[in-house]
Amino acid sequence: MIMDTRATIRSALVCLLILGVAAGIAVTVRAQEGVTGAPPVYTPPREKEPELTRRKEADIRVQSTLVTTPVTVIDESGEFIYDLREQEFEILDNGFPQRIERFENLARPIAAVIVVQTNERTRPLLDQVRPLGTVFSMLMLGPAGQVAVISYDDRVRQAQDFSDSNDLLNQTLEELKVQGEKARLNDALMRAIALLEKRPRTERRIIVAISDGFDSGSETSDDEVIRRATGSETTIYGLGFNPAQLLLAAKPRTPPPDPLDTNVTRPTPPGTVPTPSRSEGTYNAPIPIVDILAGTGRIIKSAVASSALEFYAGYTGGAFFSHWKKKTLEDQLSRIAAEINSQYEIAYVPASLNQPGFHRIEVHVQRPGVKVRARAGYFYQPPKPSQTAQTP
Repeated sequence: MIMDTRATIRSALVCLLILGVAAGIAVTVRAQEGVTGAPPVYTPPREKEPELTRRKEADIRVQSTLVTTPVTVIDESGEFIYDLREQEFEILDNGFPQRIERFENLARPIAAVIVVQTNERTRPLLDQVRPLGTVFSMLMLGPAGQVAVISYDDRVRQAQDFSDSNDLLNQTLEELKVQGEKARLNDALMRAIALLEKRPRTERRIIVAISDGFDSGSETSDDEVIRRATGSETTIYGLGFNPAQLLLAAKPRTPPPDPLDTNVTRPTPPGTVPTPSRSEGTYNAPIPIVDILAGTGRIIKSAVASSALEFYAGYTGGAFFSHWKKKTLEDQLSRIAAEINSQYEIAYVPASLNQPGFHRIEVHVQRPGVKVRARAGYFYQPPKPSQTAQTP
């Protein structure tokens, strides 16, 4: 009897427990009727940046113009020096020391444009150029480099777009044709710079011009070439031809002035104004005369450079190798390739950009008996007031 009573009590307790659980579930369901989705996640309110802080950061971003220059260092015998450390370099911007932001001596991929003079004057010399494709690809470009080709005479022609194909480069150089009497060197260099400006900024921009170094017939001024090349951080190298003694002695005659040059109705590119110098109006600063270290290691004044191409090479950190001492073009191309792959690269953010116009770059190395070559400088144009408030 007692056993039956205990069993009855246990059964009653189990029933009560089941009813309680069911009631709890029902209450929960009723409480959640009409509620969908997960419960909201608490997100702490984001603190607002002080207005002054945002303005300062915007100003810093606007002023942070990274300036890069390749640096060639040679010893007294003309050999490249490879073991310099960052601490041995000093870089000046308009005479003021700068803090080095990046220091590298590892070669980046190269984007190069070969510019070849193809007028009648160079007819007997082009046979020296045509075999250079393999040398150029193997010694200078490396596995990641690409090259385009431009020829110039009375006109400027793009003979090849950027490619890493050695076979294509050989074919392009073999098919170069002689045309015309003029030598539009400036126009050809500007075309080459425009091509390089479209390349990624991670590539080094190189022009190798095979030319006698003089211009005739171009619509582009010397100043425009300097400003565009330094602004795009393009380095120009020149390889001089090896003409006969008569051609060496005879410099190209200055063409007679074109009466259309003084006519303001002369056609100009779309969106431009026919003025004597568009670059002069942009920067409002002349091209200064600076000391330039030539490819031979001698110091020259830019105003007395032996050719326009030597002038451009000096300002951009390159060199013009004359061909007057029975050196072959292949030897000189090898020298340029060795230099490009032996250079240091220094980058800095100018401590002050208060001075518009030309900024002179000077690089010094704290090691006796060495010679240093870098690009001569760059042009800075302050942003307009409307641009200052915008974040790049």
